[in-house]
Amino acid sequence: MDATSPAQARAMAAESAVVRRYVHRYGPVAWAHAATPGVAGSRTWHYWWHAHLFHVFHDAEQHRPDPRRKRLQRALHRGVTVRTLGRWTTPFYDDVAWMTLALQHHDLNDRRIDRLVRRLDEAVDPTVGALPWAVGSALYNAPANGPAAIALAWSARRGSAVDLDAWVAAVLHDPTTGLVRDGVENGAVRPELWTYNQGVAIGSALALAGGAPDAGAQEAHEARAASLVHAVARWCDADGGLFPSAGGGDGGLFAGILARYLAEAAVWFADHEANDEHRAVSRTARDLVHRNADALWRGRRAGLFAADPRRAARGTGEDLDLSVQLGAWITLEADVAVAGLVTS
Repeated sequence: MDATSPAQARAMAAESAVVRRYVHRYGPVAWAHAATPGVAGSRTWHYWWHAHLFHVFHDAEQHRPDPRRKRLQRALHRGVTVRTLGRWTTPFYDDVAWMTLALQHHDLNDRRIDRLVRRLDEAVDPTVGALPWAVGSALYNAPANGPAAIALAWSARRGSAVDLDAWVAAVLHDPTTGLVRDGVENGAVRPELWTYNQGVAIGSALALAGGAPDAGAQEAHEARAASLVHAVARWCDADGGLFPSAGGGDGGLFAGILARYLAEAAVWFADHEANDEHRAVSRTARDLVHRNADALWRGRRAGLFAADPRRAARGTGEDLDLSVQLGAWITLEADVAVAGLVTS
């Protein structure tokens, strides 16, 4: 795509603002602060926010190659090594899954990937058939099992990915909405519906469709992804297609994650030119991404995006969180990915 297109220009502005406000260099290393100066806890270092920072840098590099960005990526990579004392892991399996995905997109030859994938696979509880949220946790949730399924599908452990994806579909499916509920804890389903859980469910279905052993398996995974795209559209329809807001903090990333995987669905289903149903899925996914990107851009003030696309950005509170600005940037890069699609 033309690097001067409107979608590219918007994504470039979001990237520049995140780097300028939040990313700090310390000699050969770099990392991002959690919020702008003056906010309580602004210098906190968040492992999983950095996973998404890595991931969106990859998206930007795919859309607008730049050697300066690559140098900054290397400095951030060294920063994670320093902050984790070389381990590149945490006790939270959802965080490890997100970081594994980021590294897989950054460099499939990174020697850390095999170790992280093995850690995820070995942590699956055979009595439950799923990955706990964290070491010793009784919570088995979509934010851990969704990204882990994608990461495992990208590795040589496809069987485990199929099992995790099937567990999410069987246990966390909400029959009323067709969406994915949050998780199960001590036998009780947590019914909350979050945007990012829908995103990773779409992503895991597409990852498995991509490596399916036969046409039947591929069609089944595609059908799962398509059903989720349409369920998200129904969920958001009453609000003009805008995603529910989850506020600041970790929630600032949720909608951006959904946008990323909707963009993947838009691209995937657009490739099936002779299939009217697939083109409809692609069009629905693309329109959801574009509506939310447009709303975020309209609400931009002084280079900041709002945690909620229904309002203008503010110079105080949750809008100063790195996660919120990072989530908006992810959405705008997703919009770049779908901007050139023809799905009608």
